[in-house]
Amino acid sequence: MWRSLAGSALALVLLGIFAPVNGQGTSPSPQGGKPPDPELRGQWLRVGQTFACKVEAGKRITPPYPDVLSLACQRMGALGVGISEASLKAALGEPHRRLPQPNNATAYVYFLGKTDQLPYLAAVVKANRVVALQVSGPAPIAAYSFNQINLGASIEKLKAQFGGPFRVGPSGLEKTDLWTYEPWPFSFEVREDRVTSIRISDPPVGAK
Repeated sequence: MWRSLAGSALALVLLGIFAPVNGQGTSPSPQGGKPPDPELRGQWLRVGQTFACKVEAGKRITPPYPDVLSLACQRMGALGVGISEASLKAALGEPHRRLPQPNNATAYVYFLGKTDQLPYLAAVVKANRVVALQVSGPAPIAAYSFNQINLGASIEKLKAQFGGPFRVGPSGLEKTDLWTYEPWPFSFEVREDRVTSIRISDPPVGAK
């Protein structure tokens, strides 16, 4: 579900907390429990019609918990899905806007330039935990790339990293398409062959 807020110079369009997994509209169960390990960094790799989260173990003696491992690829710069509300505020401060979301969640909106204008970052918080991150704007923002894709990236670069989308649909914004790869928890908005929004969310339970 999309939620929108009309501002003086910007229409904020936020995805719902969990995107449908299949054509029947079933939603994945959220991860819970342990927060992401800040030392773990992963990258999504496409294999045919599936994706695998490749994580470098580094000097670890024991492997991380599976639910922590699955969050290693869900990072947007220094931020990541699964971090605490306190960690989010420690990094960015108090949000400029708070927007109610379904399922007792709240979207914390941070304008990264001028107030009410692109670019902005939205972090969806539920039960003191970040369950989704979305960055939107026309030009790259170095601190908020995802899997080597930044705002303003060409669709050629997007396809090189993720392959073609599993589905292309309307985004809710004029002349902008929504590229999804369900059930994998990431999506992109594309306008005039450029990425204008990146969204990541909780992996479904059992995701690798």
